[in-house]
Amino acid sequence: MQVNILAGGSAELWPTDIFDQPGVWIGADRGAWRLLKAGVNFQLAVGDFDSLNPQEYQFLKEHFQQENIKQVPTVKDFTDTQLALQTAMGFDCDLIKVYGATGGRVDHLLSNLWIINEPVFQPIVEKVHFVDCQNDISYLQPGYKTIQHIPGMKYLGFMPLGLVDNLHIIDAKYTLTSAVNWPKMWSSNEFVDELVHVSFDSGIIMVTQTKDRSSDDSSSSN
Repeated sequence: MQVNILAGGSAELWPTDIFDQPGVWIGADRGAWRLLKAGVNFQLAVGDFDSLNPQEYQFLKEHFQQENIKQVPTVKDFTDTQLALQTAMGFDCDLIKVYGATGGRVDHLLSNLWIINEPVFQPIVEKVHFVDCQNDISYLQPGYKTIQHIPGMKYLGFMPLGLVDNLHIIDAKYTLTSAVNWPKMWSSNEFVDELVHVSFDSGIIMVTQTKDRSSDDSSSSN
């Protein structure tokens, strides 16, 4: 089973096939209003809804089941994306895709990408993907792991979210062996075949599969 979360980030960064995804949908804050406007059948709306004006929020309440709207105070200890992920944990799912969580303010972006480092999300670390039209961001826990190439993505990156012991990037274009690794983005790697294997003994690693924005932009920023 797949759970999809739509946050309130720019629609310009959505994949073109976003609403072809299988599974259930959760709208986080403005994401709920966008799901409603797009005619997508979704199960839950969560957040403080501070990004909606009064007319938009009234529209949401009038056209969506009141009992399925979980509104929280604006002053809170967690973000709307965190709340949506916590809600997704209530489903017996194998995959959680988060859309609309990239772009915009850099503090929001970093907050979203580092969410998975929080102990409460330990059970879903390897289920979560942050997805937009250029990027698929996933996470790995310790062990010997296999990464499947996503069609259309060119670059592969690895970033430890804290201290990671005995990291090995085994069969990518650029291999790596390191006894201890700290938060550092190992970017612009590539697949040689359809699979890449990595192994490490502790911590969490963020894995990025990315591509340039357009075919005219073939250069890497690094």
